[in-house]
Amino acid sequence: MISNFKFQISNSQNGYSLIELVVVLAIFLIILTASINVLIAVVQDQKRTLENQELLNQSSYVMEYMSKALKSAVQDPTGWCLGTTGYVYLLTHCNNGTQEACNGIKFINQSDGNACQEFFLDDSVNILNPPLREVKTGGYAKNLLSEKFKVKYGRFIINGDRALHVASTNDLIQPRVSILLDVLNSKNEAEKIIQTTVSLGNLIEGE
Repeated sequence: MISNFKFQISNSQNGYSLIELVVVLAIFLIILTASINVLIAVVQDQKRTLENQELLNQSSYVMEYMSKALKSAVQDPTGWCLGTTGYVYLLTHCNNGTQEACNGIKFINQSDGNACQEFFLDDSVNILNPPLREVKTGGYAKNLLSEKFKVKYGRFIINGDRALHVASTNDLIQPRVSILLDVLNSKNEAEKIIQTTVSLGNLIEGE
């Protein structure tokens, strides 16, 4: 009788009931699920941060690249590039009429062998989010931004006047160009708006 009693006590102390095992398993699964969710959130946040940084880097680089080229613009001596002698800048892709800013600009780039160069939003590729492209004399149009980014808004303005679409040697002030870009990532989760104004120094004639 005594030995039986001892065996029952020993068995109850060393064993686990099915309910206890289910509870422990449930707690373990809850902790595991929470940990996985936290890990996924951290990875997604890190990915978003890297994409935002890349968006900033590419937008800044493109703006600097265009600014440098526009500063090197020279007069068109014969009209071979801009259509009229003495023009320095000619706005192109003016889809919003003559009283509004345009989506492109053409000029002769002295620092690039006097190439006839154009920056523009190519709405022939995508009307809603046209890519920002560049084309030079005798070359093909190429994208300035990675395909993972799209331009929501892009405008070129001469001398602060939306209705002015050319700058020439007859202007009373040195030509200047304002660039406005609104760039989004592919998922529209990040947006970068950049604006700058480029002014010319001494005007010279292109060859």
